[in-house]
Amino acid sequence: MEFSDIREFESDTSGGKLKFRMMDLENGALVLITDSPAFKLGLSAVAIPPGQGRNEPTSSGLFTMGLGSTLVRTIAEKVAAYLNKTCMIVVHVAQMDRAVMVDIISALKSNLVE
Repeated sequence: MEFSDIREFESDTSGGKLKFRMMDLENGALVLITDSPAFKLGLSAVAIPPGQGRNEPTSSGLFTMGLGSTLVRTIAEKVAAYLNKTCMIVVHVAQMDRAVMVDIISALKSNLVE
């Protein structure tokens, strides 16, 4: 079954092949990212785009600790700014580091920004 509000794509990164699933919602977007055969819960963040007196996106992490929190929040903030709407990101990647974060942002930008 296919839905017009769900997009899927894959990208080769420094950490291996990643799968992406994006759901356009009426009031935002949900993006799932994994290096596993199936999507899983993982590091998560919600971000709102800049606006109403804020020059930068604002985010909050869920299920995150340490560096992972910063990385997933950065991804969520970038996507919220690209789409200009609230975005939730869920990332389940075994070797999440700054290089993989940059690859993820690049893959998302090339598939989201027209």
